[in-house]
Amino acid sequence: MYETTVLEEKYFRVFQGAYNDFRLKARTDYKFEIDPLTYDDFIDSFKKGLINCILLLEDSIPTGFLAYTSVPHDVIELFVIHCLGNEDINEKRLKLFDKFMDITKNQRKHALVSYAMLGVQETFKKEVAEYNFNFIDTGVVVFDIKNKQLIKELSQFNFLELPIGYKLTPYRDIYFEELAEAIYNAFKDSSDANFDIRFASIEGCRDITHKITTSIYGRFLPQASKILLYENKLAGFCLANVTGDGIGNLPLIGILPEHRGQKLSKPLIKASILDIVKLHQGGIIELNELNASLDLNLTSALKMYESAGFVQSYRYSQAYLPRG
Repeated sequence: MYETTVLEEKYFRVFQGAYNDFRLKARTDYKFEIDPLTYDDFIDSFKKGLINCILLLEDSIPTGFLAYTSVPHDVIELFVIHCLGNEDINEKRLKLFDKFMDITKNQRKHALVSYAMLGVQETFKKEVAEYNFNFIDTGVVVFDIKNKQLIKELSQFNFLELPIGYKLTPYRDIYFEELAEAIYNAFKDSSDANFDIRFASIEGCRDITHKITTSIYGRFLPQASKILLYENKLAGFCLANVTGDGIGNLPLIGILPEHRGQKLSKPLIKASILDIVKLHQGGIIELNELNASLDLNLTSALKMYESAGFVQSYRYSQAYLPRG
């Protein structure tokens, strides 16, 4: 009843309906923070080899799709599985997923698969588990930028009460190499390295640092991105950016292992939040929300965010399949 095939030019016109149905539901059903590519931009990215796409066909008409990328070559990132309607939904998803696993068989010998199962895709978790995927329970926490009491408490926080030898300073490019090395040392053994292999190498962490600080992942906010120094050497970091849709984000927060256990995360994150709020209040950035993502199994991280005024918004399963 259902067939699958890779996207090709003859389907460009008839596929548009299924893709635009996904775009309409991207924020509500799939919890996307920003709008996906327009259909024309999606096709353009497909033509350039930046996106791969598998179609689900019913009577030769595309009624669903699976989109993924294998750029860079050591990670296969599955973006979304979407089908029109809910009839036989998991059967349809399985058809697409089987095709995906078959197409990527050789690539998976040297590349891990990462799949953020956002929104309604969570209902597909049982089936994905049968392919030997592992899961990280990921949460999104939100800081209410309209809560005057929270902001007042932040402004009263005494940042001078850091232990002797420590100080906070805004990010500058002179910290680039130290920051990349610190990200590596803070995250190489974390759950994040399971689905983003870049955390497992210095070179990968340089790539992450470069893409954050050059605004590839959203407009970088160097003033609000804080570097924690101990005797003028980098001991921790809290990076900040904002997307065009006014979504502020703290993409990476870390304390080097040898500096942990001294309650340094709290002033670090609060200093960043306060400067983000100031940028918003000053009209420098437009902010509708401020959020962060974390592994919910790390109760200490959750408590850190909650102590800074964040509350849990939603959770999702981050699925990953190790290479080989």
